[in-house]
Amino acid sequence: MKNYQPRFSVIIATYNRCYILWRAIQSVLAQTYPFFELIIVDDASRDETEKLVQQFSDPRIRYFKLEKNRGASAARNFGLKKAKGELIAYLDSDNTWHQDFLEVMNEAFNKHKDKVLIFCKKNYRLTLVENGQEKRVRDEFSYSRKFFDLKRLWHRRILIDTNTMCHKKKEIIKLGGWDENIRFWEDWELALRISTKYPKGFLFLNRALLNYEQKIDITQPEKVFKFWEREERKIFNKYKGNPLLEGQTWFPPDKNNKSTLGVIEYLRKKHKT
Repeated sequence: MKNYQPRFSVIIATYNRCYILWRAIQSVLAQTYPFFELIIVDDASRDETEKLVQQFSDPRIRYFKLEKNRGASAARNFGLKKAKGELIAYLDSDNTWHQDFLEVMNEAFNKHKDKVLIFCKKNYRLTLVENGQEKRVRDEFSYSRKFFDLKRLWHRRILIDTNTMCHKKKEIIKLGGWDENIRFWEDWELALRISTKYPKGFLFLNRALLNYEQKIDITQPEKVFKFWEREERKIFNKYKGNPLLEGQTWFPPDKNNKSTLGVIEYLRKKHKT
């Protein structure tokens, strides 16, 4: 498919997820909107990821393997550079789209040509791993009745997850792509950066088009929390002084507010047996 020109480039950045990656691939290939390419960026996996991808014969799949593990943001940036489509979407290897994800996004961009990033709702399931035990602490049909606005975005009342977003390629490349220095909340940071250049460039679709699975190992909670807080500090310092940050409560971290630490501790206590 040398001369094939897709409208969408779907990027899957993956690392040692051979055991579950096939589900994500299948959910992309099952899309009702067919004009896409699937770029799989293998972030130097040590498992059978490459062999798995070879089992799929669909010519729209393009596979790249990085020589060194560079992290999700770097892998997505690599995919961005290889992308042929004018619109970019992402799917993590442990999640799946509904079959009409790309069709809905295509219709939305056709109708709202001025938008830079369009995102949707997700069905969110969160599992915590602690002391060798797994506990499902959230399993719901995620939704938001409030209309999207920048203040709620900057105060972290709205999180635009990587898997729910679709954006124009050229505009995001001009903004520098994904910040490879950010290893947590990187999708939120990207949304903040987009909002500084295109404050009216967002559109929220009040429709769930994604099944989202998240598992967090908090066997060593202090180590995990310190990592999250370090990444929060990076984002805060990067945008410190922005008027939209005034009144936010996510940084510095405090158990009494809705920082990452506070949310996890709340969930642990709520579901303690």
